[in-house]
Parts: sequence; structure tokens; C-alpha cells
Amino acid sequence: MPIGKTSDMKKRTKIILITLVVILAVVFSFAKVKRVSPLSWGHKEVNQPMFSSQAINGYDAVAYFTEDKAVLGNEAYSYNWKNADWYFSSEDNKQLFLENPEKYAPQYGGYCAFAVSKGFTANTDPGTFEMINGKLYLFDSEGVKTDWKENLKENLQKCEANWR
Repeated sequence: MPIGKTSDMKKRTKIILITLVVILAVVFSFAKVKRVSPLSWGHKEVNQPMFSSQAINGYDAVAYFTEDKAVLGNEAYSYNWKNADWYFSSEDNKQLFLENPEKYAPQYGGYCAFAVSKGFTANTDPGTFEMINGKLYLFDSEGVKTDWKENLKENLQKCEANWR
């Protein structure tokens, strides 16, 4: 093989390898930001941003029960539970949580229930939630929630099996 062709092949190979590394870095970064990872890889017990200990994107877990909507919490009414800082919109909501955190905390640490049913963690949209039998389930989007609810019983069983 002529020397010029060998040199061209080395350049192309180098460009392909660099491109693959960049693509992998972008995919990995996206996954970290969206908090997507297989459950088998391990994860924080509570859904938190990469550089913060703020639980469930800073939303008030109790407000989902008392107001039936997503309400942004306030750092002035915060409480650390399960190595995460839970924010509340009022002192009353904070007290309710302190009395029974298991009642108010979202299922699966506040990760997307659809993702958990598939064996993954994923971040959630705080406004996309469902109350089922007095328990709070959070989701990434309305479409994902709709898909998950189509086979509710089966998906709840999958979530429980995967979350263990």
C-alpha cells in the first residue's frame, strides 16, 4: 500500500475515534443532567441534581397532597431527610412532613415512575404527577405518565420489583 494512503487511513481513523469520543461524552453528559441511569448502576436514594442536595427539584412534597398541585418550596422551610434537602412552601407543610415523611415523600425517591418500571432512574417534571392510593408518583412528562397508566397494575408491580 502506498505511503500516502496509509497516512490518509490513519487520519480518517483518528477523526472517527475523536468523533466517537465526542458523541459518547455528549450522551453521557445528557444522561447525567437528566439523571438517567440503569437502576443496577446504583443511584442516590432521592432524586437530586448533580451539584445539589435539593430533593425533587425543590418542590414541596406535602403540597401535592394538600393542594393537589406542584408548589415550589422555600429554602427557609427546609429539612434534611435521607441525605437530601426537602423544601416546603410553609412551616405547616414542613411540620406535616416531619411527622410522617414516608407518607408525603414521592415513590421511588422522586424519580420518574415510568423510568423505574423500565429499570432506570430519570428526572421528573414537578408538574407531572399522579396520586394513586394515597401515594405520590412523579413523571418526566404527560406522555410518559399516560403510557405508564395504560398498564397501571403491571407497571406498579414492575416498579416495586425494580426498586428493591
